[in-house]
Amino acid sequence: MILRKAKEEMLGKLKKCKNIKEIYETLGWDFFEKIAMILLMIWCMLPIVSFAYHLIWADMEKNFVYRNNIFTSYQDAVVAAGALTAEFLIIYFIGKILLRKKSIKISVKTMIKERPWNVFFALLLVWIGACSIMSADHYIAFWGTEYRFEGFLTYLCYTMVFICAQILKKEKYRKIVLNTYAIVSVFLGVCMLLQENALFNMDKVFIYLRATVFCQFNHMGYYLNMSILVMVGLFFSSDRIKNSVIYGIGIAFQLYCLLVNNTFGAYLGSLIGLISACIMYIVRTKNVKKMLIPVAIYIVLSGASIAGMIPSSSEENLSDNFKTLFHDTNSVITDASDSDDAGTGRMILWRTGLKMVPESPVFGYGPEQINPKYTDVMGGPFVGKTSRPENEYIQYMMFMGIPGLILYLGALICLAVCQLKRLKWLGKETVTAAGCAIGYAAGAFVGNSMYYTTPYMYMFLGLASKNE
Repeated sequence: MILRKAKEEMLGKLKKCKNIKEIYETLGWDFFEKIAMILLMIWCMLPIVSFAYHLIWADMEKNFVYRNNIFTSYQDAVVAAGALTAEFLIIYFIGKILLRKKSIKISVKTMIKERPWNVFFALLLVWIGACSIMSADHYIAFWGTEYRFEGFLTYLCYTMVFICAQILKKEKYRKIVLNTYAIVSVFLGVCMLLQENALFNMDKVFIYLRATVFCQFNHMGYYLNMSILVMVGLFFSSDRIKNSVIYGIGIAFQLYCLLVNNTFGAYLGSLIGLISACIMYIVRTKNVKKMLIPVAIYIVLSGASIAGMIPSSSEENLSDNFKTLFHDTNSVITDASDSDDAGTGRMILWRTGLKMVPESPVFGYGPEQINPKYTDVMGGPFVGKTSRPENEYIQYMMFMGIPGLILYLGALICLAVCQLKRLKWLGKETVTAAGCAIGYAAGAFVGNSMYYTTPYMYMFLGLASKNE
């Protein structure tokens, strides 16, 4: 009844508006902030949309047509979310221009002073566009490959998610977005465990082991990496015992899922993110006691995995992972004959990727493209689908040249340095988002960007950008 009355009053006020400027003044910026929140919630719920498609196609034989429909459906959902976000941002910035109190020149100068990292991100987007134009295959450069779907238009989507997240100022809206991501991640975690144990036919609903709606189990690992740190941040920011208990259980559950998933790079990323989040929390609040609970959860569950108490269809645990890490590190240092196999074959991909960089150091090869003479090493039988170096930073150099990597790292470093200086005054949700971004950035050393996981990195970067 109250909401209905409020809507009627708003409609009455809008009908009296004589021009567009008055419409914006009547709606107010809180209205647009709510829309930004809803859009980010939609992005967070895209895995649920994909899950629905998986259910629809579950009865079909797992052949190429089935996989192609699943991939295309998720990509269509990303495009639709991107289109909605683009429309919103156009309307939003028209309002900003109409209602500006300062000249555009002064407003830009203020933005650069308060958020200099946005300059790096803006230049990076322009540079990716230039690299796309200079590439050998313009279609792939702008649309991406069938599997990765990460061309220039997808980078535009990342940018829009980043901007949308920066629009959110109110802590309650930011917390709603974080909780939405947390809830969806728990849902996926449950699905993964049901799939792993062949319960409720979940093993027939999803295509690949330990991957749920994603195309590879490592991608699920990237997602879980961030979800754990969302839970950690929400635990730190919670002032109620009941909520703290819920988030503590969430940390344990998501970490358990990650250990079953067995993406070791994501585990190390979440560990680095946890350490970073704890340090930021202590500096900001001087509270050491609350930090001990997430740390204890990590120690107990990691110990259980090392002891072989957490089963996984991969037939590996943290003990195996650490043994492999030590062996691979020694092989690389001593330049042993099997050093190319280090990192489950990543070392040869890294070395090959680094060989490509000097051959096209400025513009790279464009999004999703590599030097054709290296396809046998990079992709083997999956050329056009897995031609990645399994390291996002080398990937940036390959696709966007050395300037592309410099701009990307410049943006991350600038954001980190500026926000660390303000750490004591940052909101709890801002610190939470920062921890998630750090965890993803750490895991990116042994991972790939993907159209369905990377948007959340940019969402967390945008949420971590608040300086008010």
